[in-house]
Amino acid sequence: MNALRRPAHRGALAAMAGALALGAPLRAQDPADTTDVVQIPPLTVEVLRTPLAGLRTPFAVAGLEVDALPLPAGGAFLSDALRALPGLEIQNRHNFAVGERLSVRGFGARAQFGVRGLRAVLDGVPATLPDGQTTLDHVDPAALGRVELLRGPGSAWWGNGAGGVLLMETRRPAAGRRLDARASVGELGRRELTATASDGGGGPGDPSTSLAVTHLRWDGFRTDPLAGGTYGAAERTVLTARYGRLLGSGDLRVSAVGLDLDAENPGSLPADSLGDPDRSAWGNNVRQHTGKTVRQGQVGVSWRGPARGLDTDLAVWGVARELRNPIPGTVVDVDRASGGARLTVADETAGGIRWGGGVEWEFQSDDRRNFENDDGRDGALTLDQTETVRNLGLFVRAGIALGGVDVEGALRWDAARFEADDDFVAAGDPDDSGSRTLDALSPSLGVVAPAGPVAIFASVASFLDTPTTTELANRPDGAGGFNPDLEPTRGWTAEAGIRGSAGPRLGWEVVAFRTALTDELVPFEVPSDPGRTYFRNAGESTHRGVEVAVRGEVASGVGFRSALTRVDARFESGLGEAVDGNRIPGRAPARFETRLTAQRRGVATVVDLTWTDAVPVDDAGTAEAPSWFRADLRLGLDPVRAGSATLQPWVEVGNIFDEDYVGSVTVNAFGGRYYEPAPGRTLSVGLRIGFEPAAGR
Repeated sequence: MNALRRPAHRGALAAMAGALALGAPLRAQDPADTTDVVQIPPLTVEVLRTPLAGLRTPFAVAGLEVDALPLPAGGAFLSDALRALPGLEIQNRHNFAVGERLSVRGFGARAQFGVRGLRAVLDGVPATLPDGQTTLDHVDPAALGRVELLRGPGSAWWGNGAGGVLLMETRRPAAGRRLDARASVGELGRRELTATASDGGGGPGDPSTSLAVTHLRWDGFRTDPLAGGTYGAAERTVLTARYGRLLGSGDLRVSAVGLDLDAENPGSLPADSLGDPDRSAWGNNVRQHTGKTVRQGQVGVSWRGPARGLDTDLAVWGVARELRNPIPGTVVDVDRASGGARLTVADETAGGIRWGGGVEWEFQSDDRRNFENDDGRDGALTLDQTETVRNLGLFVRAGIALGGVDVEGALRWDAARFEADDDFVAAGDPDDSGSRTLDALSPSLGVVAPAGPVAIFASVASFLDTPTTTELANRPDGAGGFNPDLEPTRGWTAEAGIRGSAGPRLGWEVVAFRTALTDELVPFEVPSDPGRTYFRNAGESTHRGVEVAVRGEVASGVGFRSALTRVDARFESGLGEAVDGNRIPGRAPARFETRLTAQRRGVATVVDLTWTDAVPVDDAGTAEAPSWFRADLRLGLDPVRAGSATLQPWVEVGNIFDEDYVGSVTVNAFGGRYYEPAPGRTLSVGLRIGFEPAAGR
């Protein structure tokens, strides 16, 4: 495989994907189906902290009902569940030690692990820490029920974050008691088991409870060049629970998540290693036993309802996380505690003004110790410090209808204080303790003008995106404390769009945006410590692009959703003539996704098609990962009744055409090790069993 080759047939395949997105469902119809009346489910968004009908939202928001699929999404990767969301790019590293790379409008492309530039929330508990770092290891794709994505800055509502907000909710229990089990086995040693018990009560107001456990084992596909076999295996167990009931005049909800993860990190490769048919792991990663072990638990409690005449939402949460992370040259050991509380109130005046406000407080405490990596064992201690972050946010919002035009504005002030207490002090190693306070005022303003089945909208918003404690602590000079030269990214986004429907069967949206940034954070590596990522500010840069989304139900049981995203993200100034004007690496300039679903004559089908443009991988613009096209198929039976149980078998073929492609990239990696290959064609089979106990049992 030539890493610098751009296959000429990719554009044709993308065109085929587009044709399939619109044509395949039409060909699936019977003549009798042409008179069916199919209604697209209405979209109500709550990511803006107030329920709004999708057509009347003045910002770019997309929603996805994950549990509405005719066949279950897998529990291994978020990319299996979050398909065809406009503006969202998921690069699947197929590496559980570093996770999938999520990017929205080009933000997050620099992340070498976890997610950056995107606020994420699961069942009311932020997955994004006060410093802006997001980890999604604890999100079980098999338990997801609903997802909303706010593209563009959500700082005025949610605080620290530039690219947007991903609001995730686990599956709500249906009425009555139910037991479900899902099992699947497949190539690459993939074994997955999900068990769910739920009780949605017998009627409105009854308590509801659900408990889901997913256990996944994965042998990986990268070969071990030192000992043979594979390197890149993972074992993950996620427990997700939720409980809800009426309390007073409102709704009480309790959620809890537990995670146990152990994964190996096979590392990225240079271009001349991509042609290796064995897809070997990087030898130094294997030698130093790179990987990640995580234990995490979190609990959130929220209450929503009327209080003293105001719509009130109160939430508190806490998270504990233990991380051991051997990387090339270093073993990172972090014990983390974090949590927070949020209170919001809202009302509408007699004059039709919708208003709200609130306060949010968050804390994060990391006990961080770094050791030299002695072939995977703890060597000499090189860093020992306690890092704390405290963030206070105050926000207000207001909305009003003026002559058929809805206006929605918000203003938020955030102050984040970072402190480092250096416990590694010795002769020749001074005390590097210190603190930094980063604050910002983040306004946003949006307008929307509905006109029948169409709405035109526009907005402008600012944002603050702080460096994380990890980015601040990783100093090229090896000192402790926080990097005093690393500044937060600040900027503004303007967007305009139009959305609407073509009758009851088709919904669509087109959005154009432009973001101007100052001090964007860019990753780099140094020759003395290859494999470890450091960060610098990049002066000025811009992100501009267009998002097109279409979703529809073209016949009873036959539907599709498609998303085309184009992002032109470039450095403008501050990095020198060799870099200024280049594309910002890590993000595909164009990406097309479509998901086709059908449930006809007892057969359920899900087809996913993805085309990605070539991805630049370094600031200098000298290399890129080639474009690729991938197709995935899930085919199964509709649930079949067997006594009091229902059975649903299915088969899944991933990467149908056995495409040899790069699934993700490592930006600015030393030695040209930019590329993380993806597996070839894979086959798996699964079975879902549902059981509803008889009444009274």
